[in-house]
Amino acid sequence: MCNAIMHSLMPLALSSAFGEYLKRVQDLGAMEGQHGAVELNPTLQPVLEALHHVLSGGEVEVRVVRGGQPDIFQELQERAAKATEETNAINQPAGTLILTAI
Repeated sequence: MCNAIMHSLMPLALSSAFGEYLKRVQDLGAMEGQHGAVELNPTLQPVLEALHHVLSGGEVEVRVVRGGQPDIFQELQERAAKATEETNAINQPAGTLILTAI
């Protein structure tokens, strides 16, 4: 008897910019651990929980205690905007679900 966990993939139309954004976020330390055993960086857990509160109808307050490196911050802002723009562009003509980066 095989004890393997069955996983499935869901096809989504995402732009390469979206993938590049996610890769950059990962490279900057959003996820920790080895492949197959990664976890969210603990410093991001409150951010994720705040997002979940907003998505479930709640209200949150966000305060940046200390700003990060301005050049990396700007890069991520630009990558997120490009990912949103390109993903919207490839999904609108097909009439499919539109996914955006945050």
